[in-house]
Amino acid sequence: MDITLENNPADMPSGNKSGQNSTGGFIYSNSEVPQFNTSLQHELCISHQFLESLPFPLFIKDLQGVYLACNKHFCDMFGYSSDQIIGNTIDCLFDQESAEIHISADQQLIESGIRVVYETRVSGPEIRYGLVRVIKSPLNDKKGKLHGIIGLISEINSNDDNADLMDSQNSDIEAFLKLTTKALPEDKGKGELAPDKKTAFAQESVYSGSGNRFDILLKTLNAGLWEWQPQSDILHWSEKCFEIFGLEEGPISPEVWMSVIYPDDVVRVKEMWSRITLKTGWFELEFRILVDGNVRWIKKSGYFIKGKVTESDKVTGVMADISDEKDFSERLFNSQRFFKGIIEDQSELICRFRPDGTVTFVNRAFARFFRISAEGFIHHLLTEVFSEKDYLKIRKSLKCIRPSKQFVNHEQKIIRDEGEPSVLHWTIRAIYGKDELPEEYQLVGRDVTEIESSREALRRSEEMFRLIAENSNDIISIHPENGSIEYVSPSVKHILGYIPDDLTGSPGIKLVYEEDLGELQACKKNLTRSVDPVLLTFRLKDYYGNLIWFESMVQRQFNNNGEATGKVIAVSRNIQRRKLVEEQQKLTEQQLKEANITKDKFFSIIAHDLRSPFTSILGFTRLLSDEYDDFSDEERKSMVKQIQNSTESTFQLLDNLLAWAKTQLGRTIYNPETFTLESLVNESVKQTTPQAQIKGITISCEKIEDISLYADQNMIRTVLRNLLSNAVKFSFPKENIELETNLLNHQLTISVTDHGTGIKPEVLDKLFSLTEQATTTKGTANEKGTGLGLILCKEFVERNGGNINVKSKVGKGSTFSFTLPVRTKPVQ
Repeated sequence: MDITLENNPADMPSGNKSGQNSTGGFIYSNSEVPQFNTSLQHELCISHQFLESLPFPLFIKDLQGVYLACNKHFCDMFGYSSDQIIGNTIDCLFDQESAEIHISADQQLIESGIRVVYETRVSGPEIRYGLVRVIKSPLNDKKGKLHGIIGLISEINSNDDNADLMDSQNSDIEAFLKLTTKALPEDKGKGELAPDKKTAFAQESVYSGSGNRFDILLKTLNAGLWEWQPQSDILHWSEKCFEIFGLEEGPISPEVWMSVIYPDDVVRVKEMWSRITLKTGWFELEFRILVDGNVRWIKKSGYFIKGKVTESDKVTGVMADISDEKDFSERLFNSQRFFKGIIEDQSELICRFRPDGTVTFVNRAFARFFRISAEGFIHHLLTEVFSEKDYLKIRKSLKCIRPSKQFVNHEQKIIRDEGEPSVLHWTIRAIYGKDELPEEYQLVGRDVTEIESSREALRRSEEMFRLIAENSNDIISIHPENGSIEYVSPSVKHILGYIPDDLTGSPGIKLVYEEDLGELQACKKNLTRSVDPVLLTFRLKDYYGNLIWFESMVQRQFNNNGEATGKVIAVSRNIQRRKLVEEQQKLTEQQLKEANITKDKFFSIIAHDLRSPFTSILGFTRLLSDEYDDFSDEERKSMVKQIQNSTESTFQLLDNLLAWAKTQLGRTIYNPETFTLESLVNESVKQTTPQAQIKGITISCEKIEDISLYADQNMIRTVLRNLLSNAVKFSFPKENIELETNLLNHQLTISVTDHGTGIKPEVLDKLFSLTEQATTTKGTANEKGTGLGLILCKEFVERNGGNINVKSKVGKGSTFSFTLPVRTKPVQ
């Protein structure tokens, strides 16, 4: 820049007349260092209003690093007043390490004479992101000699794209300062303009021939220029002002522009506007307007200049649309409030501290845990809440943090004032700055005392469960929904012979006996309908293939919240011995029941079936004895025949009764011998023929196998005699009875078929049962029966290794068949 300046050491700020920079960054001799004269002071005075109107931090300093001017944004960014900045050097604002970065940039600019742009990290109350871009430009005199530095600062965020805008703004500011400096009148007297001349020049400079270039600057800054004369109420707006307010260019007055102010802001703006002329100096207004139905935020900045006797008062300023900035600030505020709320509402203990242990932030949870004030603990040391031993553990963890591993975890048991130990799980993270050196550490802790207590209780519970499972005589198993074996206790080894690892993961049903799978399906359904445990019995196959009875208590598994996990726990007990005892008990009960029935049957036969034939015999013999001569020979023969039939029937009944009694008393001796089938059949048919002839019934033996049997001949004879006798009894007169034999695969089948009354289906199932004895049916000639013969047949056939069955149709007849194994006499 071409600025007319002269070197004058007397104009240097106090403390810097030697030309030595107090930061230690540069050292100049008095002859080498160019000094600012009153011209720069005039320039700074003139540009003061303009600097304050700019929406970004800006500063001007000399070559010794002394700040000569700055605007309010610059002061607010770092939290200092202008009095603390002007006349001082950079080491008053930053620490030694940070100051060296800026001093290095100044030195580069002085050596090269061209603009310097760099990025660095800074901290301050108005700094949002911590990273800023600094643009420094040279200030030159008419001869092109450097004598000052002007700088702009802009924050950098993730969406920063305003670097070009910053460069443009910096160039326009340089142009503005160059323009205003050229218009300065020379004062060869005191070397300083009088205040009134400064004011006049400032007003002139705004609306002089330099207006075109100044308009370019204002457009670049997206700002409009305005001037108001309070006495005459004359208001001048630049083109940009009309654009901002959405008004057409033309005559403008306070009433016109106030008509578009947002209704809620009208009273406040009018009140503030009326106070502008009460005091000379700087002012700012922020308010909302309505443009095309949209609310926009406007910032008006200006300076009130009190006129002299011959001059009128003037208010000069700029206006800008700050809607985006307001929206950003609001979103930033909401975001900060949101994240602060999240941090403060966390149950985790959060603390940030510098490498020297100085605390910079703690949340409420941290303060509550250590019983301190969150605000009052800032700038204190961690050693005030941690014991020396606990603090050393934290410092030890810090040594493990590196750029490649920016956080570490560790657990720590802390004993607080009340003496109760608390277990904290810490996550320590490093926040790195330049040169990969940590600027801060973040300590996030979780109180896991209850969790650790629960873990310990769970560990003890698991240990107890393990001891029970390993020493139990029962099999404890856990099964997921698919029915596989997730866990089985070691007791399965000595109970079933399996190794637990061999069963884990395999289907549980592979051990269950096929006939008992229905029990498991029923159990599964019951568990889905109820939370109560289910008791079931089933058989399992052991390692050697043996079936063993088990009783199992099965219940659903629930977690600590009472929610079903989808798994079931089964406790299974070997009840093989109990089952054998139960079966033996059932057998004994059955035997007792049959014994009682046998007794009742025995007395019934004696009382009725055996007594009835003797009544007939006694009656006929009495008639023959007392009235023999009164009967003819035919009548006497008939009576004798009746006596014979009754005697034979009684004999057969006594024979069956005797054989049956022997079987019940266990005195029937199984005495197998070899005999021919044909001889036994012929003998049995011959014995039954007289009974059949009375009804005119014939017995035919169409197919008799020519074989020898090895069996108890007396038992088989009794079976054949009873079946043939029953066939005669229930056959219709003059019918035929067929006796057949059939040999197949060493199995002999003997069948007796009659054509008579047949047997009802409900009676068939009870024919061979003593406990469910059906009502006896009379024969076709009203012959009586006891049902004892068929029971005896079944027992004798089974004693010889065969079985007996019957097929019958009511009114058609019946076929009784029994089988015998064909075998030879074993070699002695």
